[in-house]
Amino acid sequence: MNGNSIGSRAIGVVSLFTALALGASAAWSQPSEPEALDGQAEFLREIEALRTAEVVPLTPDAALGDRHIGKRVRWAGGVYSIDGRCLTILFAQSGDYGEPRWTPEPTYQTFVACGSGVYDKALVEAHTNVTIIGEVIGKQYIGMGGGGSDGPTIRIEKLYRWSDCLAGDDSPVCKQGFLTAEPIAED
Repeated sequence: MNGNSIGSRAIGVVSLFTALALGASAAWSQPSEPEALDGQAEFLREIEALRTAEVVPLTPDAALGDRHIGKRVRWAGGVYSIDGRCLTILFAQSGDYGEPRWTPEPTYQTFVACGSGVYDKALVEAHTNVTIIGEVIGKQYIGMGGGGSDGPTIRIEKLYRWSDCLAGDDSPVCKQGFLTAEPIAED
């Protein structure tokens, strides 16, 4: 999948969010099933948590200095690869709600985000759009596509998965929202 496909998915996610956010107040004023109301309320709470997270406005390239270790950031992008509990992510600018904003001009920035466990492989794989809130803990060499450079490493506090499914598709692989890492099985 290329960058344009990822960008199209991100645009679809923003359109879906706008439609849900605008329709949420109308849905709350009409009788509806309690589960649907709970789902809408949870969706809006999670988006608000992303939007209002107390973070510093750094990009991955700007976060490489030692003075930024310990800073809390919110970065969005697409998963490039997964190695155990760490994700290599292609950085994208963030929209108003923390969603990845893919632009015609790539950022050429990457970062590694490591959690306390692993995420469901059906939900987090290459090309999955995510937003991560976490703490800068250092830097490491990130090799990609025949090249590479140093990039920051962050400890994942929260990982938000953006769905690329069509509205109304409620299959498990269409989950959008915060995900919890599962402990790594010991051999």
